[in-house]
Amino acid sequence: MSKSIIVEGISKKFRIHHEEERRSEKSGLFGRVLRGAGSRDASSDEDFWALRDISFDVEQGERMAIVGRNGAGKSTLLKILSRVMSPTEGRIEIRGRLSSLLEVGTGFHPELTGRENVYLNGALLGMSRAEVRKKFDAIVDFAEVERFLDTPVKRYSSGMYVRLAFAVSAFLEPDIVVLDEVLSVGDARFQQKSYAKMRELASQGRTVLFVSHSMNAVKDLCETAVLIEHGRIKGKTRVDDAIGDYMRHAMHVDGANMPLETEQIDLLAFTVTQGGRKDPNFNFDGDLPVDMELIYQVKERLHDFRIGFYVKSVFGEIITRILLADRSPELENVEPGTYRAKARMPAEFLVAGDYVLEVHSSQFAQRDFFASNALQPFRITRPKMFNVQHEREQTFGHVYMQPHWKIERISD
Repeated sequence: MSKSIIVEGISKKFRIHHEEERRSEKSGLFGRVLRGAGSRDASSDEDFWALRDISFDVEQGERMAIVGRNGAGKSTLLKILSRVMSPTEGRIEIRGRLSSLLEVGTGFHPELTGRENVYLNGALLGMSRAEVRKKFDAIVDFAEVERFLDTPVKRYSSGMYVRLAFAVSAFLEPDIVVLDEVLSVGDARFQQKSYAKMRELASQGRTVLFVSHSMNAVKDLCETAVLIEHGRIKGKTRVDDAIGDYMRHAMHVDGANMPLETEQIDLLAFTVTQGGRKDPNFNFDGDLPVDMELIYQVKERLHDFRIGFYVKSVFGEIITRILLADRSPELENVEPGTYRAKARMPAEFLVAGDYVLEVHSSQFAQRDFFASNALQPFRITRPKMFNVQHEREQTFGHVYMQPHWKIERISD
């Protein structure tokens, strides 16, 4: 398969200027101190590398995500790919016509009407007026802005703006579409329609680059991803692996950070092991059970007491819960003291992937003691018993079940 984008050793440096600020004794406000002629304010310059040594390839027809925390360098990278800015070092090769939608209304002139902006964007993409005319009705139908076509786009709502901008980017047949978080402006129905259109573009051999903080959107749309951290990337991986790494770093939590203290209860220890061993990376074999242990101190008599675990997806969805009082109602009332509670997650239960174990402790409908401060990300490998012919199949759903299939042939 041919490559649409080749990125080799891209770095981007910005020069940051700092000026000393001093408190004005009279006003009590911060501001620069005014000096006499010939004097200088204290100042300094700093080199800031937003990107360092970025290299990757994107195949034709590939749907690739770029994920990372705020300030990691994602938007800077997309601006360089879209030729909005130039890199300080390195080279980029773009093979084909590229359409970018980096923010609401990218490429639109606010004083021109929607109709005029469609033709303007087509011209910027190198299309003739006749070529744009062939696509015009489809663009308008998709964007749902027919009533306002001859209104200057500066009067559009943000939703109308992004619908028309996306439709132009998608329907004027670019070889590569670059999107940066803009679909978050649209409503749920438009987002789903847009994702379907991008999948259609990829099936036609077009390439999609997508940046979003919605990991559900990334997983729904993309097949591969690169993770950016502090301006550097990890190698390109399957999108599920990149999302898992992103969420583990974004949460940056560890169950060993104890104790957690409240007025009523302290969490003294929280451990997760397999076969008696604690993996430092919390990677567990799907063929074996996972053991969980809590040590906690109750400081006063509590009624309607809950303690145990939530197993969550990396998107925060609760997959299941394991609470002491679920099957033992007598444990809802607890006396002061120090307790140890153990639980076991069965083998061959979770589908391979990344998850979060959260300690939950509360008084029902009254208070949550630890909120989301006791979290532990972990990873489960695929159980050997599960027959998978295609790698992507193992990522569907969260849990396995044994339906005890029976099959019989009822006709020739």
